[in-house]
This record gives sequence, structure tokens and C-alpha cells, in this order.
Amino acid sequence: MKKGALATGALALGLGSAGSASAQGQNVLVYTYDYHPGVQFRVVQALEQSTTVGLLSRPGGGTVPEISQPDDYNAYIIRYQLGAGLQGSRGQITTFVFGRDLSLNTGSTRRFSGDASVFSSTLNLLSTTVQGGGGGGGTTTTTTTS
Repeated sequence: MKKGALATGALALGLGSAGSASAQGQNVLVYTYDYHPGVQFRVVQALEQSTTVGLLSRPGGGTVPEISQPDDYNAYIIRYQLGAGLQGSRGQITTFVFGRDLSLNTGSTRRFSGDASVFSSTLNLLSTTVQGGGGGGGTTTTTTTS
């Protein structure tokens, strides 16, 4: 089963509380097919820890070498804000961002940097950084990914 299908279920089952601080210049993980550098996204909500662990584990269970402790990570639902489409509606892509000790404000806006590298081919994750995207401001926190 693809992680995308698991992610869809997570939207329905695993929503958690909102983050309290914003992150900028922080190393984060994002699914390769949902990485759109420079495109503004809005932080929708934090995921519960159990959902985060499930998304950062192998399909069917077990860890990957790159993430031996998936419970060290926090995750957020994000929604890209795309340009106006037909009849003035805006397109949206909803996905997740993961990071160690990551803390984002619900409702803040950010962008991914243009520099990314493959973090886990098994989980289809890239490593990149979060940059300010306007409307979010706040404090900077630090994080590292293994």
C-alpha cells in the first residue's frame, strides 16, 4: 500500500493539536511527489504522534535505517496555496511535513527551499528546509534529521 493512501486515512483519523512556535530554516522531510519548492503553503494542523510514527515506518511495520526513532518526529498537515483556477477558485494540494522537534504555528505560511536531497527512498522522503512564506513570522527553532 502506498504511503499516500495511508496519508489520506491519517487526515480522517489522526489529527492532533496545533503547534505553538514557528520554524524557519529548519531541516524537514516531505514526500518526494509533494515537494514544490518556493510555493507557499499554510500549516493546517498537527498530527497525533501515533499517526506520525505510522507514516514514518515501513508499510506493514518496522523502521527504516534513516529513521530509527520515528517517535522523535513531529508532523503537520500542510496545504499548498496555488494560483487561481477556473472561476477564480484556488487549487490546493494537501500533504505532510515532518521534522525532529518541529513546531509550526497553525495558520502560518511557509515555503520549502529549492535545495533538497533524497532522505529515504523506502519512504519516498526528501530532506529540505522550511523558509518563511509570509503571514507566519515568529521565533526560529532548530532541528536535525538523522
